[in-house]
Amino acid sequence: MKRNRGTLWACLLAGLLAALGGCAKKDAGQSAGKTAVTITAVYAVGNEVTADLMHERLEGYMALNPHVTIVEKLSNEGSYLDAIRTLDAVGELPDLIEMRDTPLFVRAGKLGELPADITALFETTVPFDGKVYTAPIDESYPNGIIYSKKVFNQLGINAADIKTYGDFLNVCEKIKAAGIAPIVVGGADIWHIGFWWNYFWQQEVAVKHPDWIARRYEDKVHFTDPEIKAAMTGLTALFQKGYVEKGWASTGEGQCPSILVSGQAAMYFIGPFVFQQIREADPSFEFGFFALPDNNGNINVTGGPLPAGWAISGEAQKDPAKAEEIYNFIRYFFSKDVYTEFLAKSNFLSSLKEKYTYPSTEQFDEVLRIAATADNKQLGWNQKIGPNELPPNFRNFCYKLVSEWFLGVSTIDAGLKTMDQEWANATKDFNPVKNPK
Repeated sequence: MKRNRGTLWACLLAGLLAALGGCAKKDAGQSAGKTAVTITAVYAVGNEVTADLMHERLEGYMALNPHVTIVEKLSNEGSYLDAIRTLDAVGELPDLIEMRDTPLFVRAGKLGELPADITALFETTVPFDGKVYTAPIDESYPNGIIYSKKVFNQLGINAADIKTYGDFLNVCEKIKAAGIAPIVVGGADIWHIGFWWNYFWQQEVAVKHPDWIARRYEDKVHFTDPEIKAAMTGLTALFQKGYVEKGWASTGEGQCPSILVSGQAAMYFIGPFVFQQIREADPSFEFGFFALPDNNGNINVTGGPLPAGWAISGEAQKDPAKAEEIYNFIRYFFSKDVYTEFLAKSNFLSSLKEKYTYPSTEQFDEVLRIAATADNKQLGWNQKIGPNELPPNFRNFCYKLVSEWFLGVSTIDAGLKTMDQEWANATKDFNPVKNPK
């Protein structure tokens, strides 16, 4: 990952941004003679394209505001939540944070409320206890299957004919018989398992019981219940039937595009944010995108406003100079030229009230169509807050546990009992239903 860019890059970027017009410069609040300000910042680096875009915007803001120095506290690979908690534990919680676990840090008194002129920019913000702490970088997008048109054409597969999940399994069997891995999965990055987990969770659980997690806090449902077993059985079967590329457990998310474009695998279940990675891996690679239907042919996808985004630490908010620059950076990030470029390259869905236009692609147009026409759309099981908020780290515990099922290390029945046991431990001091504070 490109992280140590030199002065030359900063100068080139400054020139580019200056050419975009004085509007962003004015919006960023630049003025001569300001006192030097140093800000620390952190963002997730699991996706290289998005991480580079974040880095470029921090560099761009500094280029327009020479009195500001932004020091990046890289989150490294692995759990982003763990990385931020580690920084906090050693007294180095950054001033500017790409925040994903908002309620956890709000409860700990670590975040500052955002001003009204910033929250007014967005179509929808997600308040916590009546206050807004995050400027949403995007809205949740539909995950789906990215597929190799070359493989599909060679095997006579038409994506439009995949009307049910059973049809999808038949396609997997046909691809496997041709000596190609049907699906690539980046299991070395534990969060990647969450894409497939969410698919089965939504089909078997969330569509019928969107408040299942809240009911679990009330002890009315359990992970050993039939609907959870059905979801986990479907998830495990996908791996145990040999439909997933054999090296999945040691494959990082960043390696998946290369495996797809090389022809080692035919499909990749993930969101549109990897479209650019695929194009960079092989500009000539032709791929399509489709939503994965359920057993009855319904399209149930993730989507909706996210309780995540740029946040200011409570300590930074106490420093007027830091707070001013952080707020100005957020305004700069969402200014027209800067944000539209971010959207075009990241393939994220805009969170802004004002709808900008920018060049799209065949694949992203399909994402937008799916988002608009899906039979059911709701946030993933790990994205909800309020009474349906998961206990801290519970999702990662589950993802690691199911990975053991895929490898045959343990059984589903035993694992579901373990989930209930871990839930009991995780909720001893955490229950947003009985104690929302």
